[in-house]
Amino acid sequence: MKKYKFDKYWYLGFLGFIGIYKLPLPLEYFYGKGSALALIHLLWFLWFIFFIPQKKII
Repeated sequence: MKKYKFDKYWYLGFLGFIGIYKLPLPLEYFYGKGSALALIHLLWFLWFIFFIPQKKII
């Protein structure tokens, strides 16, 4: 694990977990019950990539 480091904005990755709670809203759109604006809630998952460790450049 010493070869990896967290991103500078790793705390935004925790905010990506909010996307799990918002997931039913975009799914309703695909079932034909919700509006297209509910797809914006999928953007929460984009912040989760900040939580993934990266390789250190020595």
